[in-house]
Amino acid sequence: MTSNEFLVLNRASLESLALSWPDIVDCIEDAFSQKAQGLVQNPPKPKVTSRDDAFIHAMPAYLGGIDAIGIKWVAGYEQNHGKGLPYIHGAVLMNDPDTGRPIALLDGGWITEMRTPAVSGVTLRHVPVKTGRLAIVGCGVQGRRHLEVALSEHPDIEEVVMYDYVDGVAERALEAAGDRRTRVARSPQDCVEGADIAITTITVPLEPKLDCRNTDADALLLPVDYDDAMATAAFQEAAVFSVDDLGQYSSVAGRKYFFDFPDPTTHLAEVVSGEYAVPAQGRRMFLNMGLALDDIALSALVLERVAGRADVGQRISFP
Repeated sequence: MTSNEFLVLNRASLESLALSWPDIVDCIEDAFSQKAQGLVQNPPKPKVTSRDDAFIHAMPAYLGGIDAIGIKWVAGYEQNHGKGLPYIHGAVLMNDPDTGRPIALLDGGWITEMRTPAVSGVTLRHVPVKTGRLAIVGCGVQGRRHLEVALSEHPDIEEVVMYDYVDGVAERALEAAGDRRTRVARSPQDCVEGADIAITTITVPLEPKLDCRNTDADALLLPVDYDDAMATAAFQEAAVFSVDDLGQYSSVAGRKYFFDFPDPTTHLAEVVSGEYAVPAQGRRMFLNMGLALDDIALSALVLERVAGRADVGQRISFP
């Protein structure tokens, strides 16, 4: 790149790279390995909001292992569903680590869409699970992407059960399950019945919430939606309760979210590094809240893949 070249990558540009799930999960796994080595700066994300039931987060991070630095500015607006707009909008700004000069702007909606299930993919790699039944509550973008990454990491999954409150959405999502047994659940509770892996990806709090006592006794529980779907009891009764970052968790626990929750047993970087061996018995709860290090790691991978390619993205003079 020239001294003032600035690269803009929209969704079409990012999708044209055709990154595979193994590519993306490998990238995020490496980011947590760097975190375990103390090579990552990832302060808790501040939140501002302009409307009820909405958020905008500022998410900066530096990954020393790959010398990548940047920030994501991401918004989630529940009202967008009624306007025919995506729930998530955002932008990732990457900087030159030597000079601080802005070098690239990436569609943060796509980055969020892909890195979130990739973190769950890392969890699925490092937590011993049975692969009889996968259950997913919520069949929007994250529900569909989580189905893809789960099947990529565990192609031996035998059955997929999905639920969404919108008629027809679960049926369409299950088309990605291939020739596995599938079922559209009647309710969230019915969906997680007997599940070996239970994933929730809703955007509006569930009532009543899932205590998950009807999942397999050794299930992996992945509440992608914080505590919107799974009840406090599910967290309290879990044999293991892991978060992706202790600092991020403690910045909101008992103040904004996660009231009466137990202290985390471990965190994902400890699991990835092998410092903590996750037992195969008991329900294992992994609350991955979404970290800037995920976004910057994936954005750095994208910039690596587009380096030297004049056919991807738009280049402008800036500043």
